[in-house]
Amino acid sequence: MLDTLDPRFLLSIFLRRFPIFLMTAVLIFSGFAAAAVLLPATYTSRAQILVESQQIPSDLVQSTVSSMAQERLRIIQQRLMTRENLLDIANEYDIFDDRPDMSPTEIVSAMRRSTRFRARRLGGRSALSFTVAFSASNPRVAARVASAYTTRILEDNLKMRTGLAADTYEFFQQESERLAGELTAIETEIVEFKRSNRDTLPETLGFRNSSLDRVQQRQQLKDRELADLQQKRKTLLEMQQTPEQLLQTKRERTQAERQRRQLLARRDLRTAILSEQHPEIRALDTRILALDRVIEKEREAREVTSGPRFEAAVSRQLDRVNTEIELTEQRLAQLEDELSGLERRESELERSIAETPNTQMALNSLQRNYANLQRQYENARSKLAVSATGEQLELKQQAERFEVIEQPQVPANPDKPDRFMILVMGLGGGAGGGLGLIVLLEILNRAVRRPADVISAIDQQPLAVIPYIYTDQELKRRVRVKWTLIIGSISLVVALLALTHIYYLPLDLIATQMMEKTEIDAVLELIRNRLDL
Repeated sequence: MLDTLDPRFLLSIFLRRFPIFLMTAVLIFSGFAAAAVLLPATYTSRAQILVESQQIPSDLVQSTVSSMAQERLRIIQQRLMTRENLLDIANEYDIFDDRPDMSPTEIVSAMRRSTRFRARRLGGRSALSFTVAFSASNPRVAARVASAYTTRILEDNLKMRTGLAADTYEFFQQESERLAGELTAIETEIVEFKRSNRDTLPETLGFRNSSLDRVQQRQQLKDRELADLQQKRKTLLEMQQTPEQLLQTKRERTQAERQRRQLLARRDLRTAILSEQHPEIRALDTRILALDRVIEKEREAREVTSGPRFEAAVSRQLDRVNTEIELTEQRLAQLEDELSGLERRESELERSIAETPNTQMALNSLQRNYANLQRQYENARSKLAVSATGEQLELKQQAERFEVIEQPQVPANPDKPDRFMILVMGLGGGAGGGLGLIVLLEILNRAVRRPADVISAIDQQPLAVIPYIYTDQELKRRVRVKWTLIIGSISLVVALLALTHIYYLPLDLIATQMMEKTEIDAVLELIRNRLDL
């Protein structure tokens, strides 16, 4: 039936099916209108918060709070949306006082559905602002809850930043105290180590080396002196056995004695290269024995001629020799004691010098630990000063902070539902539903109603087509339908205007807004000026 698009035929079909169209459109529109009327109004109050950067240049003073604003916002949002917090806010502002049957879980879910957060960048990535909104059936409750959210966000941000700054300061303060205690402990350990190893410290190594050289030099001197004294004691002991030789040493040696002395010297030289059985050595020994006999005879001859005076002189010389032997023995004992002391001192110095590398390694380890702790302590102290300044920045709110640039206001108009849009959708849905029903009925209708249908049915061209002749009853019905359509349209328009005035916005305000947006008043003023009205 609808394979050929004849406007007059389509119009006739629409007029014939108009009651069905009108009934369908009214039913659908009534449903939408009922929804627009019955849906509860929801008011949304919003607060806009701007994240302000640090007031003091960061190259002069650096804040110790390094977390990003978006990260803190997410943390604050999670804390704000906790079950306990939402229940406290709902009970404080009686948000669901009209629904006493709601369970705590339902209240928390409703609060979360009614709360919205949205963050956005301003000017690229240089600044950040975010909006917190709350929706409720009461506009004052929505504004109060949004204000409570804003207050808690500001308080949580301030508490979080000051808490982080205080924690940072406390951490570095504890770290400084810990490092100071460790420094004191290792200083005490170094002092105690130096005290217990004072003989092997590396700083006294040069002194101990020079002391060892002096001790060894003194040992050499004492050894030579000891050898001399031992030789002297031996000579004195020999003199003690033959005291008469003491007197003979004061007289001039005889020819035999001088020869014997020369032979002894020669024998000492030759025995260095010849054995004792060598003929030359044996000849020298024979000559020395012969000279000894001659010297003995000369001594006996002198003793016979000496008498008592010689014996007295021998006695005096013997006393002197005994005295010198006693003094020599004392000095030898003293030298042996001194040499023993020098040997002990030498042994101690050598031991201390040998232990010095080990002491130096242990001391270097302690000093390295001390130096590392000292650097850590200085670093901690410098960071403690920075953290103290950062804490002051946070306490005085001169670092990054949240600034409310738009306070929550009591909304004048509801955000949901959009009653006007629902009515418009009802009009469109009703018209579309009515037209769709008409199209469906016509597709299902297979009756012949126009010449094209006859030609299509018999596949032949008719000679003439007799038009449809309306009866008086049909004409009256068409008039009734026309007036019904006119009255229904007027009633529908009046109903739409009334619903818009009552549930959406007064008509005078709508007219004023339309005039402001279209600037009709400016056009009318221009026309009046041109016509001089």
